[in-house]
Amino acid sequence: MPFETLNLGIQLTLPTNGTKNWGTTLKNTTWTKISQHQHTGSGDGAKLLTTSLNDAIITTAKLANNMGRKVATTLTPAGTTETVNWDNGNVQKLDLGSASGNVTLTFSNPATGAWYQLTVQQAATARTITWPGTVLWANGQAPILSTADDSIDMVWFYWDGTNYFGTWENAFA
Repeated sequence: MPFETLNLGIQLTLPTNGTKNWGTTLKNTTWTKISQHQHTGSGDGAKLLTTSLNDAIITTAKLANNMGRKVATTLTPAGTTETVNWDNGNVQKLDLGSASGNVTLTFSNPATGAWYQLTVQQAATARTITWPGTVLWANGQAPILSTADDSIDMVWFYWDGTNYFGTWENAFA
């Protein structure tokens, strides 16, 4: 069966003949309409130019948020409290080396249905974490953090709009 390949940034291969001839119908209706409209709204069928990728239209940060994975900078508590703002990224690291004592965490700006990851790096003086009351732990067990200097523990959360459902693994080497 003969085929025709159309390419407008995505590729569509259609059969050009056959008993149903659906490929020609699709090409002459849907694909033609898609090809005559660009995302900037001008309708001239031109490709979206790289110069259009700026803060007013599309940004790397906006794309990262839409992809569901955004890595934030490392959190370094100076005292004994730290706020994990999930708007800054759903993958975050907490370095306990700068904390002056055990750390109480607060979580802010979760999105319903989102998954979050918090990597905890222990300090030379081992610290504990007091987790927000909205966290429900698998088997009712909060993380037992590693105590060795620079040890890494991983904690994952799912936010259902009311509670975080947490699970963890420790002692990554």
